[in-house]
Amino acid sequence: MKLKLSEWASIAEVLSAIAIVVSLVFVGLQINDGNRETRAATVQSTLDSEMALQAELLRYTDTWLKITNGIPFSDEVETRKALILYTMLMTQNENQFEQMNSGYLEFNADAIAPPVTWPIYEMWTQTAAYQGRSVEFRDFLETERKRRTIE
Repeated sequence: MKLKLSEWASIAEVLSAIAIVVSLVFVGLQINDGNRETRAATVQSTLDSEMALQAELLRYTDTWLKITNGIPFSDEVETRKALILYTMLMTQNENQFEQMNSGYLEFNADAIAPPVTWPIYEMWTQTAAYQGRSVEFRDFLETERKRRTIE
């Protein structure tokens, strides 16, 4: 039995459609793998960043204890160190906030918001470091500060 050209064209269309569906499934699987790899890299990067920050905080334990316990700083140099350490922490927290909003990390306000209850927070809000944060992050901090102050 000999097929007509139109029948061959129909067969070619069906085969093309099948090939397109298979290609789309393959692309979908590749995207899924890429997303999984991106999430894993994000988590690893966050952990690496946290470890580096902890090393710095350990290096300045005396100042860090004053920050977390609201003990007054001895002089302008220590105050500046404290603001720099706090800014490092808040930079880390803003990074996590952005990763949470992007869906790469699970959102957990308790993982990043407690420092808004420390006395140094008010001092930090008067610095350029605070003004340099994203509007969304600053709004989040203010909301959390109000919520945690009421509790």
